[in-house]
Amino acid sequence: MSEIVLRPINKADHAEDALDLAQRAADYVILEVGHAPDAAFINDFFDAVPPGLTTADLMTFGVMQEQAMTGIVCIAEGYELPTDWWIGLVLLDPAYRGSGIGRTVLHLIKTKARRARMTMLKLAVLEANPRAMHFWTREGFVPHRYAPATPQSDGHNRWVLKYQL
Repeated sequence: MSEIVLRPINKADHAEDALDLAQRAADYVILEVGHAPDAAFINDFFDAVPPGLTTADLMTFGVMQEQAMTGIVCIAEGYELPTDWWIGLVLLDPAYRGSGIGRTVLHLIKTKARRARMTMLKLAVLEANPRAMHFWTREGFVPHRYAPATPQSDGHNRWVLKYQL
């Protein structure tokens, strides 16, 4: 496998590539949002922020293997605490899953977080996605809290996991 890097991406220049990637990884998108990826999904990827943050707090990356975009990553800096990074999405092309790409991407995220003097990584895993739960716990993430679906939410129960840097 050639070198994998996280390259910053933005909506103006990379929305089409991000949508193409999301369409290749439609299995997860359909699980999460109930339909195939579309422009609204990509707009949310680039613009949706947790409470109390702005889009300036978001970091979006393309997972690049040479010139090929093999994944996309979104991280919110300072959520839930000032030294937390909230991993909002790691979406990988199914053709590359199982090859170690997830572990490599996580290593790159950890390295960037440590350089930014973050102390904690957090994320939410859909209860309906046991494969993701297995991956994140195998990589050292531990349960932080259970977040059941509410009438205002998207209907998914989630586990919030954390990783001490």
